[in-house]
Amino acid sequence: MSASPVVDTFKDAKYALLAVPIIIAYGLTLLFFDQFLFFSPYFIFYVPLSGVGNLALDIVLTVLTSLVLTVSIRQLVLRRMSGGTSKVGAAGIIAAIIAGACPCYYLVPLLAVAGAVGGALGAVGIILNAFQAPIKIAAILLLLFSTYKLNKSVSVR
Repeated sequence: MSASPVVDTFKDAKYALLAVPIIIAYGLTLLFFDQFLFFSPYFIFYVPLSGVGNLALDIVLTVLTSLVLTVSIRQLVLRRMSGGTSKVGAAGIIAAIIAGACPCYYLVPLLAVAGAVGGALGAVGIILNAFQAPIKIAAILLLLFSTYKLNKSVSVR
């Protein structure tokens, strides 16, 4: 048994390969919603000088989400193979999903619905968009805590 389940996870090629589509899918989603990536009329990647900090937060969120999801999936698989259950693996997956569902990305849909529902919903979207950096930092802290707990968990071989 190794000292770090996180390191052990990425020593196994199938889990390292599993992390790649997670990074790609999640990263493209974040970059698209933060308007760094455009698909129409051409494929364009553009980062204004004022968006560099937000891009850095997106990259950190992408890497941490992939790490937590991959290690959590491995923990669940190992626990099921040994006949046990894994609360840590499931908690890691939940944390990654919650952190990944950053409400600051809901501004456009909220504003679209606001016409039918009312201005209050649009105001909530604007407030969440205004606080997207603190929300992303909180999500990063949640993912770091999940990584710590996953690393402290005892993996079963």
